[in-house]
Amino acid sequence: MNRLSIAVEDVGLVLQKYDQIKVYRGDTQGGTFTEITTASTRIPIIPEGTIYWYTDATGTTSHWYKTSYYHSTTTEESEQSAARQGGTQAEKVGHSFGNYEPPPGEWGEVLTPDDLRYTYLFGIDTVGSNSNADEWEDEQFRFHIRAALGDWERWLTMDIRKRVYKADPESTLVRSSQWRTGVDYTDEDDWYPFEPRHWSQFGFMQLRHWPVLSIERCELYNPLRVLLLNLKDCNWVSLNKQFGQLQMYPSSAWTYGPFNAAIMPLRYLNMQYPRAFRIDYTTGYLDARYVPDELRQLIGMWAAIRCLDAIGDGLLAGFSSQSVSLDGLSESFSSTQSATSAYFGARIESYMKQLKEIYPKIRYKFSPIPMAFIGGD
Repeated sequence: MNRLSIAVEDVGLVLQKYDQIKVYRGDTQGGTFTEITTASTRIPIIPEGTIYWYTDATGTTSHWYKTSYYHSTTTEESEQSAARQGGTQAEKVGHSFGNYEPPPGEWGEVLTPDDLRYTYLFGIDTVGSNSNADEWEDEQFRFHIRAALGDWERWLTMDIRKRVYKADPESTLVRSSQWRTGVDYTDEDDWYPFEPRHWSQFGFMQLRHWPVLSIERCELYNPLRVLLLNLKDCNWVSLNKQFGQLQMYPSSAWTYGPFNAAIMPLRYLNMQYPRAFRIDYTTGYLDARYVPDELRQLIGMWAAIRCLDAIGDGLLAGFSSQSVSLDGLSESFSSTQSATSAYFGARIESYMKQLKEIYPKIRYKFSPIPMAFIGGD
């Protein structure tokens, strides 16, 4: 496997003519080069991107590479770059190294095994004390990263990974536990009730999940399950994406007729009923690259704690000290742990202290503050 880095100088000027990068491969420096990217895997150029990465899964140390700029609509292509050899699989890949790109059609990884191994666990040998001295595999790191990501999604009551919610989805739709291209939805969501008092706040509604990337459907039904209004198509929906808050109100003069006919009778009759709003929406971050650094830091430290706990146990489980004596010669060894504490206790304690300090600020920034009012005479 070869890992190829591609630098784009003056990306703004390049984007005036091209929107993708093609990758070519040849067996020799001066030989014939054939494109190894396809229409679906050519690298998209973005305004903020100056370094791009391409992984050639079948590449060897003898292969040479060229690249060119390409426009997907006009099919205009630049001259090919000079030939060069790509990096090897041993190169570190991750957000810490500024070279992570999600696989095409997938959300990606919020942290890579290399992020954890060389940033959060730097200086720690991730090997066991068994006879084979087994080293931790990448999949073991990924397991703890996914678990840490899920923990923080629950604690912050927000979606970090991309999720697609649908109310009463059709049986023909494709569902998956993880979002990827071709998946119609990841989760089912209940309908939302009609609350007359919400219309004094311009049709305010708090969605159950956030941050919201987009609203795909927002429909209002009467108690007989007859469609009254398609609120999305008539552009009535105003969205606070960060906290998943909707406000619905007419956006042009001609819509006041349908508004008065559909909403006002329900409101003034003080009619409250469940299953009124059918809303389909997408939450989380667009892909793993767009997760804020503060959240990535929390996930990294918590994943490291989980790993250190398991790795330390595998090295010296329940071990405090040992001594050996033979014919007047003695040798002793003491670890920094007691029989019930972790081998990497100092690193764990440091991360725990940082998490306790950071958590209240992160909670305030990324989660809405729940409020309740108690009335009395």
